[in-house]
Amino acid sequence: MTTALRIAVTADLHWGHQARGVEATRLLVSYLEEHPPDVLLLAGDIGTGVLFGDCLAQFGRVECCKVLVPGNHDVWVLPEDEHDSLTLYQKELPRIAALHRFHYLDAGSLLLPEADVALVGSINWYDYSWSLEKLRECYPDELHRLESKRFTRGRHNDANFVRWPLDDVTFTAEVVATFERLLRDSLAVVGKAIVVTHHPPFYGLSVPRPGPPTDLDSLLWDAFCGNRAMEEVLARHADRIAFAFCGHTHRERENTLNGIRGYNVGGDYHFKRLLWLEWPAGTVTAHQFGDAE
Repeated sequence: MTTALRIAVTADLHWGHQARGVEATRLLVSYLEEHPPDVLLLAGDIGTGVLFGDCLAQFGRVECCKVLVPGNHDVWVLPEDEHDSLTLYQKELPRIAALHRFHYLDAGSLLLPEADVALVGSINWYDYSWSLEKLRECYPDELHRLESKRFTRGRHNDANFVRWPLDDVTFTAEVVATFERLLRDSLAVVGKAIVVTHHPPFYGLSVPRPGPPTDLDSLLWDAFCGNRAMEEVLARHADRIAFAFCGHTHRERENTLNGIRGYNVGGDYHFKRLLWLEWPAGTVTAHQFGDAE
């Protein structure tokens, strides 16, 4: 008989970013202390710099299995930092996660054979493929913005704080390939997988809009939000993937891909959201902490 699990999922805690967000996160943590799940998943953008470990420490009294993937903010570095973003992603963040008893999914899946499921995750990244064709068609003279990450109004902060000996396309290819290897290995042991990423794993979990984007900034946002390769991996294994969870956009969303039930957590800087999955029943409920206004 498959063991039932209560799985709590949150994202975009951005610990220390603003007072309202800190208070909302504390309310979320208090709720988990009073109603401990079996598994807690953090879907990235936990805290920048030393705030990454500070945020994980808040969950010290939540008695459960704890799991995370990092987000793009979590790999930001300052000019004076000794390590670059790649070292942070591959070595420092896993070390800090282990100190706080969190399983770092980018380095290895978490197998839960008693529940016949694996938690498989990745930071995921962006290679512009969600809008590259449209950008080439409609704004061929603006493709330089993909490298500079400069919108017509403002700039994507990854351009300021992500520093590594790679480009977005190369890093995306590497993390997607690693994810698929971990997924295949996991599904050789258990029957189903639950996927957790930071950047949306398929387009239907990205920014909700009334129609396809046409203006330059919206197309650029899509370019920096995800990639087709991850979507194709999920589609290939859709019969074995039950759920996919993510964050990043700060917009709540539900969608499906080839039968995979997908959820974007949707918390923001000033309020937080927690999704509660009953496995294997499949019931998903949401809790909000802090005022969204």
